[in-house]
Amino acid sequence: MPRTNLVGIAVAMSLLFFMSPMLAQTSARDSELAEISSLEQQSREAFEAEKWVKVYVANLKLNQLRPGERDYVVNAVRACGMLNRRSTAYHLMLEMQKEGMTFNFNKVPETEQIRGTEAYEYINDLLVEAGKPAGTGMPVFTLQGNPADYAAIAWDSSREKFLVGTKEKGEILAVSDTGESEVLIGGSGKKGPGSVAGLAVDSEKNRLWVSGSDENRGVLVEFNLESLEPIGRYGLPADSSAHEIGSVTVSDNGTAYVIDRETSTIYRKAAEGSQLEPFFSGPDLVDLTDLAVVGDDSRLFVADAARGVLVIDPLAEQAAFLSGPESLNLAGARGIEYQAGQLFVVQGAFKPQRVVRLALDNVSGSIVESISPMANALEVFNQPGIGTIRGNDLFYFANNGGEEGSGAIVVSTPLDAGTEVAPPDMDLYEEAIRSRSQ
Repeated sequence: MPRTNLVGIAVAMSLLFFMSPMLAQTSARDSELAEISSLEQQSREAFEAEKWVKVYVANLKLNQLRPGERDYVVNAVRACGMLNRRSTAYHLMLEMQKEGMTFNFNKVPETEQIRGTEAYEYINDLLVEAGKPAGTGMPVFTLQGNPADYAAIAWDSSREKFLVGTKEKGEILAVSDTGESEVLIGGSGKKGPGSVAGLAVDSEKNRLWVSGSDENRGVLVEFNLESLEPIGRYGLPADSSAHEIGSVTVSDNGTAYVIDRETSTIYRKAAEGSQLEPFFSGPDLVDLTDLAVVGDDSRLFVADAARGVLVIDPLAEQAAFLSGPESLNLAGARGIEYQAGQLFVVQGAFKPQRVVRLALDNVSGSIVESISPMANALEVFNQPGIGTIRGNDLFYFANNGGEEGSGAIVVSTPLDAGTEVAPPDMDLYEEAIRSRSQ
């Protein structure tokens, strides 16, 4: 059977907008969300009525809209189980395994008819194995309070400390490796935004960039890194649209980029500019979470938890989602960092939760040549997210989904941790399929 259009397909952008009006984009995005909601309702009703063909069709359509979403593929396999479509179910399960997903189909009753074969047992064992802890992630320090309150972290080489931003109080803390912290900005002497959403340190230009909300308006604040005196404040448009400013990154020439999560728009403050200007948006963008820029401003990488990672050429004004091997699945990306031709992606909303290293091609910088899981399903993980690179390690929040008051745990993983993903042994799989057919 030919491979269906399920999971891990790099989707080209159908419509791209650089510095364009957002009304049509928002309308297209809302239309897609409405279609997803309708299909999910159809799937639920078909499940209740045990109309398995309709379950299968609805979830195939859902997966075409959200190629990286595991639950849609799981539902399609469950439908195949009830229809006794073993070959189709096994192929879908195998595609899940190739992309690093985990699920135990023995836990759902709909697969009883397709169990008991060597092919099923082989693939299901691999899917279960994918959910076991693997790789490296060492807790470094814990910050008191609500884990979800810590929205930003950046390494400040001038102070030899981490800078950490909070949403509730809008504080920026300087934190040592032992977890000792002091308030640099915020409290009674607040100079920054009322709620911090992103941090970027530019040591060469002695600048600290802070994104956040100030009196219900998104704002990017530029500080002198040494004195912490504000240099400029750049606000998002004061219009009728709702805005939610997010992460910020800065290139070597001083150009800053920041995301607006509400409108799925990227704003840019040019090095010589005096204001934030809309730079990129499009109806294919859904859930922007983080971004990273190459030092020479030749590539901007944007994590979209629903779509994967978008790569933008700011000079050529071209963009597309990262493409790569069939094992590439970047759904659930919550944090992203770039260094020396490699992307480090924290997939806090993926199943299993994991951190992966992507080696990019040397020509375009937009093609993934290899995928290496660095930390997978670690016990400390509870929706890991935003991070920063210091030296040869990635430091990131490991438990943004933790209980209130449990404290935010920062974990480090070596940049060279893990090994490249190897495909499953297809000889064993084909042998199992032949055995079943005989």
